Amino acid sequence: MNKSSMGMFEELKRFFGHSVVYGIGNIVGRLMGFLMIPVYTRYLSPKEYGLIEILDLNVCIISAVLIAGFAASLSKYYFYYKKEDDRKEVVSSALIFNVLTGFLGSLILFVFSRQFSLVFFKTDIYTYYFQLSFITLIFEACLSTPFAYLRVKEVSILYVTISILRMFLGLVLNIYFIVFLHMGILGVLYSGIIVGVISSLCLIYYTIKDVGISFSYSKLKEMFVFGVPLIPADLGMYLLNYLDRLFLNKFCSLGIIGVYALGCKLGMILNSLIGQPFTMIWVAFRFEIAEREDAKEIYARILTYFEFVLIFLTLGLIFFIKDIVSVIAGKEFLEAYKIVPLIAVSCLFFGANYVLRVGLYLEKKTKWVPITVWVPLILTVILSWIIIPKYNMMGAGIIKILSYFSMAATAWFISQRFYPISYEFKRILKMLLVAILLYLISFFLPAMPLWLSLIVKSLLTITFPILLYFFNFYDEKEKEKVRELWLNYNEKYIVR
Repeated sequence: MNKSSMGMFEELKRFFGHSVVYGIGNIVGRLMGFLMIPVYTRYLSPKEYGLIEILDLNVCIISAVLIAGFAASLSKYYFYYKKEDDRKEVVSSALIFNVLTGFLGSLILFVFSRQFSLVFFKTDIYTYYFQLSFITLIFEACLSTPFAYLRVKEVSILYVTISILRMFLGLVLNIYFIVFLHMGILGVLYSGIIVGVISSLCLIYYTIKDVGISFSYSKLKEMFVFGVPLIPADLGMYLLNYLDRLFLNKFCSLGIIGVYALGCKLGMILNSLIGQPFTMIWVAFRFEIAEREDAKEIYARILTYFEFVLIFLTLGLIFFIKDIVSVIAGKEFLEAYKIVPLIAVSCLFFGANYVLRVGLYLEKKTKWVPITVWVPLILTVILSWIIIPKYNMMGAGIIKILSYFSMAATAWFISQRFYPISYEFKRILKMLLVAILLYLISFFLPAMPLWLSLIVKSLLTITFPILLYFFNFYDEKEKEKVRELWLNYNEKYIVR
C-alpha cells in the first residue's frame, strides 16, 4: 500500500474513532433519557409536558439566532490560522461574543416574557416559566464556544465525559425536584438552570485557562460573516424536521399522530446513535484535512463509508422492527412498524447532506447553505398539502424521504460549483441495490417462531457486506487494508 493510501486510511481511522466515542456518549444519553420517561409520565400532567415542549422549542429557535453559527465559524477559522496565538484569539473572541450576546439576548427576552406567554397561551400565567426558560439561554450561548473548542481539539473522551456528567446531574436534580419535592414543571426548569450554571462556570474556566483572554475584531468579523448565513439554515432545518407533525395534526386524528411519533422515534434512532456523533467530529474534521493533497478523496470516502454503516444498520433495523414494536409497544401502536422503514431510509439522505455541502464551508460560501434547506422546505410544504390528506402517516413518511433527498441533492449541486468532489455514487448505489435485494428476499420468508425469525434475519443482515464482495464493491486498497488488519489480528491474538 502506498504512503498516500496509508495516510488516508489513518485519517479515516482517526475520524471514525472519534465518532465511535461520541456515539457511546449518545447511547448513554439516550439511556438516561429513557430513565426519565417514567418520572415525567407519572409526576407531570400531559398539559405540563406540552408546556415543556413549547418552552424548549423557544429556547432552541432563539439560541440558534443568538449563537449565530459560531460553532461552525470557530471550527473553520481555528484551522484556517496556523499560529497557536491566532487560534487562541479565535476561540477567545468567539467566547466573549457568545457570552455577551447570551446575556443581552436573555435580558431582552426576560423583559418580554409576559408577551410570549400571551402569544402562545393567550394568558400571562406562564410568564414566570418563560422567564426561567430565557435564563437558560444564557448558558446555551456560554457553552457553545467551549463545546466547539473541545471538538476542534479532538478531545472526544473529555467531551463525552462532560456531556454524560451534565446529563447525570440533570437526571438526579429532576428526580429530586419532581419526585421528592413535587415541584412539577418548575423542577425541570430549575434543574436546567442549575446544570447550566455549574457546567458554564467549569467549561468557561477550562477554556480561558487554555486560551487566555484576548479579542480580535477582525477575526470576530470574519467568523460573524461566516456564521450569520447559517442562522436561516438552522431555523429551516428545524421546520423541515417537524412540519410533518403539523400537517398530520391538521389533516389526521391524534391517534395517527401518536403512532407516527413512535415510528419516527424508532426510525430516527440510528441518526441519534450514528448521525449525530458523526456530525460532532465532522464539523471540525472537514477543515482540519482541507489542506491535504488527497482531501477530496478523503471526503468522498467518508461519504461512502458513512453510508455503508448507515445502510447496513438500517437494513437490520428494518428486518427487526416489527418484532421490536410488538415487544415494547401496546397493540394500539403496532402499526408504527410500517412507518419506520420510510423514516430510516430518509436518514440516509439526511446524513449525506452534511458531507455533500462541505465545499460551501471550505470556500466560505455559507450564504448558500440556507438555500439547501429552504428549497426542500418549500417542496415539503407543497407535497404535504397534496399527499398527507390522502395517505396520512405513510404519506408523511414518503415526504420525509423526498424532502431529505432533495436537501442532499441541492447541497451537492450548489457545493459542486465551488468545490467539485468526485463522490463514489456508483458504489453507494450498489449498496442501496444490495440492501433492496435483501429486503425483497425477506418478504418470501415463511412464518416462523420468534427465536428462529431473529436468527434468520440476523444471518440475512450479515449477508449485506458479504454480498457486496460479489458485486465488486470493494477496491484493491480496501481489500489490502482488510488483509493487513486480519494479519495483525492473527499475529496478536491467534499466533502465540
